[in-house]
Amino acid sequence: MKIRNRGIAAVIAVGAAAALMGTGIAPAQAANPTVTIWSGAKTAAENPINAALVAFGKKNGININIVLKPTGLREAFIAAVPTGKGPDLMIGAHDWTGQLVGAGTVAPVTLGAAASKFSAGAKAGLSVGGKLYGVPTWTENIALLWNKRDGVDPKGKTFQQLLDSKSGLAIPHDVVKGDPYHFSSIASSFGNLLFTRNNGDWTKTIGYGGAGAAGYANFLATQGKKIIMPADGWDKTACALQSGNYVISGPWMYNHAQDTISGCSASALTKGQIGIANIPSAGGSPVHQFSGVYGVWKSVKVAGKSNALAVGKVLNYIASADAQLGFYKAGNVIPANTDALKNVSDQGLKGFGVAGQGAYPMPSYVFMDTVWDKIGRAEAALISGNYTGSATAFLQKAVAAAQSLIDGK
Repeated sequence: MKIRNRGIAAVIAVGAAAALMGTGIAPAQAANPTVTIWSGAKTAAENPINAALVAFGKKNGININIVLKPTGLREAFIAAVPTGKGPDLMIGAHDWTGQLVGAGTVAPVTLGAAASKFSAGAKAGLSVGGKLYGVPTWTENIALLWNKRDGVDPKGKTFQQLLDSKSGLAIPHDVVKGDPYHFSSIASSFGNLLFTRNNGDWTKTIGYGGAGAAGYANFLATQGKKIIMPADGWDKTACALQSGNYVISGPWMYNHAQDTISGCSASALTKGQIGIANIPSAGGSPVHQFSGVYGVWKSVKVAGKSNALAVGKVLNYIASADAQLGFYKAGNVIPANTDALKNVSDQGLKGFGVAGQGAYPMPSYVFMDTVWDKIGRAEAALISGNYTGSATAFLQKAVAAAQSLIDGK
């Protein structure tokens, strides 16, 4: 793939690079500098940022060293940065931002003139306390996927009709840990958001205790068993879609369903055979699934290093439309840069954008892992019937426990 770099020389001028680094002074550039980036991808082919950045580096005399860490990426970064042995940059999902900032491992960045090319939601996902800590790269949200080759168009069907249909509805979740990310679409349709909102911002009050909490808890307890649970949440979910099931998932599953799945009796689907639709409401209220933003954070250890100017140049390039169009072409991802997004031709990816118009940026608090765990386990228990007392009281007990930890009680 050839990356077009029209006008890049102007974009990566020293002043612009210094601005993206979050300082007004650019240190001296090292000869043949190396910029190390950590990624959680399993292979280079799964890392959309790889090809574009390597090509950019070769043109600009920068060695781009991308290190793949498919497990424990965030924890390794937090442990390594204080020792000075971590990478210059790391790419990951925006909901890590709160923990990375809380650990003191990432530094603020500014987008300069490129700021207007990113939505408020994309920037909000990578911000903490009003400061931007990452450059948005691509976005994603879940939607309803269906098999045009073997299935029935879900247009006009209710959530209950999808559950009761011959095709069935699959939502990836663990039998013990659940999956509150995917199930947020159901919870929100009962009027429950993971946290309450105030003037467009998340509060720190868990929202699963609202007026719709009883309806949501009872729905999981009575209808949850009808939801198909792909055991591993990846290959088997893609196989479910290939086999004709309706599936609630994201662009990653749209891409994976086009692959041949080992052990799956159904064949791969083409892009044109995968339909993307809005998720119908299960509880009568609008669906507000989470929108996700992938981004690149800068280590606090970059400031003053001999390669700091090169790091700034790389960040500026990552923010550009040329780079993000390259990410789209390499990984079939939805560019966060709006100029790049205009050049996306994949109708399936555009369908996710339409289905996610009511999505809210996923919270990125330091305590998110705790909340995910407690809510997810409660949802899974309600689905499996492994709970005591009323469904509503059981869910509220889990909410209260998570809220106590947030409040430090």
